[in-house]
Amino acid sequence: MRVSEKGLAFLASHEGFVSRAYLDPAGIVTIGYGFTMRSGIFAGWWRTRFGRSLKLGDTLSREEANRLLVTLLDEEYGPPVEQALPDLDQARFDACVSVVYNLGPRALTWKWAKALKGGDVALSAKLLAKTGTTAGGRRLPGLVRRRQDEANVIMSGEFGPLSDLRSSAKPDPALKQAQTKLADLGYQSGPADGLDGPVTRKAVLEFQRDHPPLAIDGRIGPATRATLQRITERGAGRSTAAGVGLVSATVAGTAGLNWSMVFWVGLGLAFGVFAVSWLWRYRGRWPVLWRARWHLWLMREFSSRVGALLALMGWRSGSGSR
Repeated sequence: MRVSEKGLAFLASHEGFVSRAYLDPAGIVTIGYGFTMRSGIFAGWWRTRFGRSLKLGDTLSREEANRLLVTLLDEEYGPPVEQALPDLDQARFDACVSVVYNLGPRALTWKWAKALKGGDVALSAKLLAKTGTTAGGRRLPGLVRRRQDEANVIMSGEFGPLSDLRSSAKPDPALKQAQTKLADLGYQSGPADGLDGPVTRKAVLEFQRDHPPLAIDGRIGPATRATLQRITERGAGRSTAAGVGLVSATVAGTAGLNWSMVFWVGLGLAFGVFAVSWLWRYRGRWPVLWRARWHLWLMREFSSRVGALLALMGWRSGSGSR
Protein backbone atom coordinates (compact mmCIF):
# COMPACT_ATOMS: atom_id res chain seq x y z
CA MET A 1 0.00 0.00 0.00
CA ARG A 2 1.22 3.51 -0.84
CA VAL A 3 0.41 6.77 0.90
CA SER A 4 -2.45 8.58 -0.81
CA GLU A 5 -2.42 12.15 -2.12
CA LYS A 6 -4.40 13.26 0.93
CA GLY A 7 -1.93 11.46 3.16
CA LEU A 8 0.99 13.23 1.46
CA ALA A 9 -0.69 16.61 1.89
CA PHE A 10 -1.47 15.82 5.53
CA LEU A 11 2.10 14.82 6.35
CA ALA A 12 3.66 17.68 4.38
CA SER A 13 1.45 20.25 6.11
CA HIS A 14 2.61 19.05 9.52
CA GLU A 15 6.27 18.76 8.61
CA GLY A 16 6.51 22.03 6.72
CA PHE A 17 9.01 22.62 3.93
CA VAL A 18 12.37 24.33 4.56
CA SER A 19 14.70 24.87 1.60
CA ARG A 20 17.82 25.69 3.67
CA ALA A 21 19.36 23.27 6.18
CA TYR A 22 18.86 24.21 9.83
CA LEU A 23 19.19 22.73 13.32
CA ASP A 24 15.98 21.21 14.66
CA PRO A 25 15.10 21.47 18.40
CA ALA A 26 17.23 18.36 19.06
CA GLY A 27 20.25 19.94 17.33
CA ILE A 28 20.07 17.71 14.22
CA VAL A 29 20.80 19.23 10.79
CA THR A 30 17.50 19.11 8.89
CA ILE A 31 16.23 20.14 5.46
CA GLY A 32 13.15 19.78 3.24
CA TYR A 33 10.26 17.92 4.88
CA GLY A 34 12.22 17.03 8.00
CA PHE A 35 14.94 15.13 6.08
CA THR A 36 18.04 14.20 8.10
CA MET A 37 21.08 11.99 7.59
CA ARG A 38 19.43 9.49 9.96
CA SER A 39 17.31 8.36 7.02
CA GLY A 40 19.26 5.76 5.10
CA ILE A 41 17.61 6.59 1.77
CA PHE A 42 18.03 10.36 2.12
CA ALA A 43 21.62 10.00 3.37
CA GLY A 44 22.47 7.79 0.40
CA TRP A 45 20.85 10.21 -2.07
CA TRP A 46 22.57 13.23 -0.56
CA ARG A 47 26.05 11.64 -0.41
CA THR A 48 25.72 10.36 -3.98
CA ARG A 49 24.89 13.85 -5.19
CA PHE A 50 27.26 15.96 -3.04
CA GLY A 51 29.86 13.49 -1.77
CA ARG A 52 29.43 14.53 1.86
CA SER A 53 26.96 14.79 4.70
CA LEU A 54 24.27 17.45 4.98
CA LYS A 55 25.50 20.64 6.64
CA LEU A 56 24.03 23.96 7.74
CA GLY A 57 23.27 26.31 4.87
CA ASP A 58 22.78 23.58 2.23
CA THR A 59 19.72 24.08 0.03
CA LEU A 60 17.10 21.83 -1.57
CA SER A 61 14.36 22.75 -4.04
CA ARG A 62 10.73 21.97 -3.31
CA GLU A 63 10.51 19.80 -6.44
CA GLU A 64 13.40 17.63 -5.28
CA ALA A 65 11.96 17.48 -1.77
CA ASN A 66 8.55 16.35 -3.09
CA ARG A 67 10.14 13.51 -5.05
CA LEU A 68 12.29 12.50 -2.09
CA LEU A 69 9.31 12.52 0.26
CA VAL A 70 7.39 10.08 -1.95
CA THR A 71 10.44 7.80 -2.18
CA LEU A 72 11.01 7.86 1.58
CA LEU A 73 7.38 7.04 2.35
CA ASP A 74 7.21 4.25 -0.24
CA GLU A 75 10.52 2.60 0.63
CA GLU A 76 11.41 3.49 4.22
CA TYR A 77 8.38 4.47 6.31
CA GLY A 78 5.42 2.78 4.65
CA PRO A 79 6.69 -0.85 4.68
CA PRO A 80 7.07 -1.08 8.51
CA VAL A 81 3.44 0.08 8.91
CA GLU A 82 2.16 -2.39 6.33
CA GLN A 83 4.07 -5.19 8.05
CA ALA A 84 3.01 -4.34 11.62
CA LEU A 85 -0.59 -3.33 10.82
CA PRO A 86 -1.53 -5.24 7.64
CA ASP A 87 -5.32 -4.73 7.60
CA LEU A 88 -5.62 -0.94 7.71
CA ASP A 89 -7.78 1.11 5.37
CA GLN A 90 -6.14 3.90 3.35
CA ALA A 91 -6.72 6.85 5.71
CA ARG A 92 -5.58 4.99 8.84
CA PHE A 93 -2.55 3.65 6.98
CA ASP A 94 -1.63 7.20 5.97
CA ALA A 95 -2.02 8.44 9.55
CA CYS A 96 0.17 5.63 10.88
CA VAL A 97 2.86 6.43 8.29
CA SER A 98 2.77 10.03 9.50
CA VAL A 99 3.35 8.81 13.06
CA VAL A 100 6.27 6.59 12.01
CA TYR A 101 7.77 9.38 9.90
CA ASN A 102 7.82 11.62 12.97
CA LEU A 103 8.58 9.15 15.78
CA GLY A 104 10.34 6.30 14.01
CA PRO A 105 9.37 2.63 13.45
CA ARG A 106 9.70 1.86 17.17
CA ALA A 107 6.39 3.70 17.66
CA LEU A 108 4.69 0.67 16.09
CA THR A 109 5.56 -1.32 19.24
CA TRP A 110 3.81 1.12 21.59
CA LYS A 111 0.39 0.76 23.20
CA TRP A 112 -1.55 2.82 20.66
CA ALA A 113 -0.40 0.54 17.82
CA LYS A 114 -1.14 -2.62 19.81
CA ALA A 115 -4.66 -1.33 20.50
CA LEU A 116 -5.17 -0.55 16.81
CA LYS A 117 -3.94 -3.98 15.79
CA GLY A 118 -6.34 -5.52 18.30
CA GLY A 119 -9.27 -3.62 16.77
CA ASP A 120 -9.83 -1.11 19.59
CA VAL A 121 -9.84 2.04 17.47
CA ALA A 122 -11.15 4.36 20.21
CA LEU A 123 -8.42 3.32 22.67
CA SER A 124 -5.76 3.58 19.99
CA ALA A 125 -6.80 7.14 19.13
CA LYS A 126 -6.93 8.12 22.80
CA LEU A 127 -3.43 6.75 23.46
CA LEU A 128 -1.95 8.20 20.29
CA ALA A 129 -3.16 11.70 21.16
CA LYS A 130 -0.91 11.61 24.24
CA THR A 131 2.10 9.96 22.58
CA GLY A 132 5.30 11.66 21.45
CA THR A 133 4.32 15.24 22.19
CA THR A 134 7.58 16.34 23.83
CA ALA A 135 11.06 17.19 22.58
CA GLY A 136 13.99 17.94 24.85
CA GLY A 137 11.72 17.52 27.87
CA ARG A 138 9.28 20.19 26.65
CA ARG A 139 5.70 19.68 25.47
CA LEU A 140 5.48 21.27 22.02
CA PRO A 141 2.13 22.60 20.72
CA GLY A 142 3.02 21.56 17.17
CA LEU A 143 3.47 17.93 18.24
CA VAL A 144 0.31 18.06 20.36
CA ARG A 145 -1.68 19.27 17.33
CA ARG A 146 -0.11 16.67 15.05
CA ARG A 147 -0.89 13.77 17.39
CA GLN A 148 -4.46 15.01 17.77
CA ASP A 149 -4.91 15.26 14.00
CA GLU A 150 -3.48 11.75 13.51
CA ALA A 151 -5.70 10.42 16.30
CA ASN A 152 -8.75 11.99 14.65
CA VAL A 153 -7.96 10.16 11.41
CA ILE A 154 -7.47 6.89 13.32
CA MET A 155 -10.82 7.42 15.03
CA SER A 156 -12.88 8.50 12.02
CA GLY A 157 -11.09 6.67 9.23
CA GLU A 158 -11.03 9.80 7.04
CA PHE A 159 -9.16 13.07 6.67
CA GLY A 160 -12.04 15.39 5.96
CA PRO A 161 -11.45 18.59 3.97
CA LEU A 162 -7.74 19.34 3.94
CA SER A 163 -8.47 23.02 4.41
CA ASP A 164 -9.71 22.18 7.90
CA LEU A 165 -6.28 20.88 8.93
CA ARG A 166 -4.90 24.39 9.31
CA SER A 167 -7.76 26.82 9.69
CA SER A 168 -6.48 30.39 9.82
CA ALA A 169 -9.68 31.47 11.63
CA LYS A 170 -8.75 29.49 14.74
CA PRO A 171 -5.95 30.37 17.19
CA ASP A 172 -2.86 28.26 16.58
CA PRO A 173 -1.21 27.11 19.86
CA ALA A 174 2.19 26.78 18.16
CA LEU A 175 1.91 30.34 16.78
CA LYS A 176 0.81 31.61 20.19
CA GLN A 177 3.89 30.05 21.78
CA ALA A 178 6.10 31.59 19.09
CA GLN A 179 4.54 35.02 19.66
CA THR A 180 5.28 34.72 23.38
CA LYS A 181 8.91 33.78 22.68
CA LEU A 182 9.33 36.65 20.22
CA ALA A 183 8.01 39.08 22.83
CA ASP A 184 10.36 37.63 25.46
CA LEU A 185 13.27 38.27 23.10
CA GLY A 186 12.24 41.89 22.55
CA TYR A 187 10.43 41.57 19.21
CA GLN A 188 7.08 43.38 19.15
CA SER A 189 4.79 40.63 17.84
CA GLY A 190 1.51 41.99 19.19
CA PRO A 191 -0.81 40.03 21.50
CA ALA A 192 -0.05 36.32 21.91
CA ASP A 193 -3.40 35.24 20.48
CA GLY A 194 -2.28 32.50 18.10
CA LEU A 195 -3.53 34.47 15.08
CA ASP A 196 -1.27 35.49 12.22
CA GLY A 197 -1.25 39.15 11.25
CA PRO A 198 0.95 41.99 9.96
CA VAL A 199 2.44 42.78 13.40
CA THR A 200 3.45 39.17 13.96
CA ARG A 201 4.87 38.86 10.45
CA LYS A 202 6.91 42.06 10.95
CA ALA A 203 8.37 40.67 14.19
CA VAL A 204 9.16 37.35 12.50
CA LEU A 205 10.91 39.15 9.62
CA GLU A 206 13.05 41.10 12.11
CA PHE A 207 13.92 37.92 13.98
CA GLN A 208 14.87 36.13 10.76
CA ARG A 209 17.10 39.01 9.64
CA ASP A 210 18.90 38.88 13.00
CA HIS A 211 19.49 35.13 12.78
CA PRO A 212 21.04 33.98 9.51
CA PRO A 213 20.84 31.68 7.65
CA LEU A 214 17.06 31.68 8.26
CA ALA A 215 14.96 32.40 5.18
CA ILE A 216 13.46 35.92 5.48
CA ASP A 217 9.84 35.18 4.59
CA GLY A 218 7.87 36.25 7.69
CA ARG A 219 6.65 32.68 8.27
CA ILE A 220 7.18 30.70 11.46
CA GLY A 221 8.22 27.49 9.78
CA PRO A 222 10.19 24.59 11.27
CA ALA A 223 13.59 26.33 11.01
CA THR A 224 12.41 29.60 12.57
CA ARG A 225 10.52 27.72 15.29
CA ALA A 226 13.58 25.58 16.14
CA THR A 227 15.83 28.65 16.28
CA LEU A 228 13.35 30.45 18.54
CA GLN A 229 13.28 27.50 20.90
CA ARG A 230 17.07 27.19 21.14
CA ILE A 231 17.61 30.91 21.72
CA THR A 232 14.92 31.25 24.39
CA GLU A 233 16.32 28.20 26.18
CA ARG A 234 19.69 29.97 26.28
CA GLY A 235 18.01 33.12 27.59
CA ALA A 236 19.44 35.37 24.86
CA GLY A 237 17.37 38.51 24.17
CA ARG A 238 17.40 40.86 21.21
CA SER A 239 20.31 42.79 22.71
CA THR A 240 22.47 39.78 21.91
CA ALA A 241 20.76 38.87 18.65
CA ALA A 242 23.63 40.14 16.52
CA GLY A 243 26.04 37.97 18.48
CA VAL A 244 23.75 34.97 18.13
CA GLY A 245 23.51 35.57 14.39
CA LEU A 246 27.30 35.73 14.17
CA VAL A 247 27.58 32.46 16.05
CA SER A 248 25.00 30.87 13.71
CA ALA A 249 26.94 32.02 10.67
CA THR A 250 30.20 30.84 12.20
CA VAL A 251 28.75 27.40 12.95
CA ALA A 252 27.46 27.17 9.39
CA GLY A 253 30.92 27.96 8.04
CA THR A 254 32.86 25.60 10.27
CA ALA A 255 30.88 22.40 9.78
CA GLY A 256 33.91 20.77 8.15
CA LEU A 257 36.47 21.98 10.69
CA ASN A 258 39.17 19.61 11.97
CA TRP A 259 38.02 19.39 15.57
CA SER A 260 41.01 17.26 16.60
CA MET A 261 43.30 20.14 15.65
CA VAL A 262 41.03 22.58 17.47
CA PHE A 263 41.31 20.42 20.61
CA TRP A 264 45.11 20.38 20.60
CA VAL A 265 45.37 24.08 19.81
CA GLY A 266 42.95 24.81 22.65
CA LEU A 267 44.94 22.57 25.00
CA GLY A 268 48.16 24.39 24.04
CA LEU A 269 46.55 27.77 24.65
CA ALA A 270 45.25 26.63 28.03
CA PHE A 271 48.75 25.42 29.01
CA GLY A 272 50.23 28.73 27.85
CA VAL A 273 47.77 30.71 29.97
CA PHE A 274 48.59 28.53 32.97
CA ALA A 275 52.33 28.97 32.48
CA VAL A 276 52.07 32.75 32.14
CA SER A 277 49.85 33.01 35.22
CA TRP A 278 52.32 30.87 37.22
CA LEU A 279 55.29 32.98 36.13
CA TRP A 280 53.40 36.15 37.01
CA ARG A 281 52.47 34.81 40.43
CA TYR A 282 56.11 34.09 41.36
CA ARG A 283 57.62 37.00 39.41
CA GLY A 284 59.33 38.52 42.50
CA ARG A 285 60.71 35.24 43.83
CA TRP A 286 62.70 34.00 40.85
CA PRO A 287 66.20 34.71 42.35
CA VAL A 288 65.22 32.84 45.52
CA LEU A 289 63.67 29.93 43.64
CA TRP A 290 66.64 29.66 41.29
CA ARG A 291 69.18 29.64 44.18
CA ALA A 292 67.14 26.99 46.00
CA ARG A 293 67.07 24.82 42.91
CA TRP A 294 70.88 25.32 42.42
CA HIS A 295 71.59 24.33 46.02
CA LEU A 296 69.42 21.24 45.68
CA TRP A 297 71.34 20.21 42.55
CA LEU A 298 74.68 20.71 44.32
CA MET A 299 73.53 18.56 47.24
CA ARG A 300 72.45 15.75 44.90
CA GLU A 301 75.78 15.92 43.02
CA PHE A 302 77.75 15.91 46.25
CA SER A 303 75.84 12.89 47.57
CA SER A 304 76.35 10.92 44.38
CA ARG A 305 80.09 11.68 44.26
CA VAL A 306 80.57 10.74 47.90
CA GLY A 307 78.66 7.50 47.32
CA ALA A 308 80.88 6.63 44.38
CA LEU A 309 84.03 7.38 46.36
CA LEU A 310 82.93 5.20 49.29
CA ALA A 311 82.13 2.38 46.91
CA LEU A 312 85.64 2.49 45.52
CA MET A 313 87.12 2.43 49.02
CA GLY A 314 84.96 -0.51 50.06
CA TRP A 315 83.03 1.42 52.65
CA ARG A 316 79.57 0.86 51.22
CA SER A 317 77.52 -1.60 53.25
CA GLY A 318 78.01 -5.17 52.16
CA SER A 319 81.09 -4.39 50.06
CA GLY A 320 83.82 -4.81 52.71
CA SER A 321 86.52 -7.62 52.66
CA ARG A 322 85.44 -10.92 54.01
